[in-house]
Amino acid sequence: MMDADTDWVVISVTPSYRKILELELVLTAMGITAQIERDDTEWLLLTRREFVASAQKQLSLYQYENRFFSLKRSPSPVLEKGYVGCIGYLTAIWFVWFIDQGGLVPEFQKNGVMWAYAVREGEWWRCFTALLLHADFVHLLGNSVSGLIFGWMVARYVGSGAAWFLILLCGALGNFLNAYLQHDEFVSIGASTAVFAAVGLLSGLFCRRRFIASRGWKYNLIPIVGALGLFAFIGIGGENTDIVAHLTGLICGILGGLIVGRFDFRLLGKSGQIFAGIATGMVLFLAVLLA
Repeated sequence: MMDADTDWVVISVTPSYRKILELELVLTAMGITAQIERDDTEWLLLTRREFVASAQKQLSLYQYENRFFSLKRSPSPVLEKGYVGCIGYLTAIWFVWFIDQGGLVPEFQKNGVMWAYAVREGEWWRCFTALLLHADFVHLLGNSVSGLIFGWMVARYVGSGAAWFLILLCGALGNFLNAYLQHDEFVSIGASTAVFAAVGLLSGLFCRRRFIASRGWKYNLIPIVGALGLFAFIGIGGENTDIVAHLTGLICGILGGLIVGRFDFRLLGKSGQIFAGIATGMVLFLAVLLA
């Protein structure tokens, strides 16, 4: 394709003025003469005939080197601000902390921990109640902050009710799986299993929704790789850290995110989110009663 002046040759055509300016800058930086013209619908980038080969080579190199950064991300609509569920989460774990520390329910810590043998014998509620219990104030504070961050992030994309129902379910499944991997006398408490379930849910959700559109599975695994990196960074430290519980929570969360990632949570509406939130509270209430 040539301009009326045959000394100039069109080497790139795009409807985006910003893009054509970017390509012109690439050529100018390499000392290649270029100019921009406009036809009826698109922008044209031209260079002199003697520079065509080198200009095309430089543009090809530039586009290859920047291929990752130009990939389009698939949209994942934000449904709400996500604050309501976070308030519920803090209320639950801090309320249990105060009644446990005050001795109002003396046997709750004993009957509520994730005791591997008891869970395998059918006391499934321990998988839920263990998420509410904490060893000390520092443990509680750490899970409060991390739970708020990741729970809020999940809630923004699936809604508060659905988010915390899924986080609770995946966290409890993580504890259940952990019980079958540990020896009979093993006990565990803390919301961190649910926190890593939230991390897994978020990564699985974005992976399933094709985090990077129109690319292969390697690019779509980026969120899951990030979740595993976060686990390696904060999930394996500390003398009393239950690493297996963190890992099982993360795995259950990833699988949960992959399963629900195709569902459009906007279909639940406000009433559906309220129902999911009530269901979350009822499951916890039943588990506490059984304990």
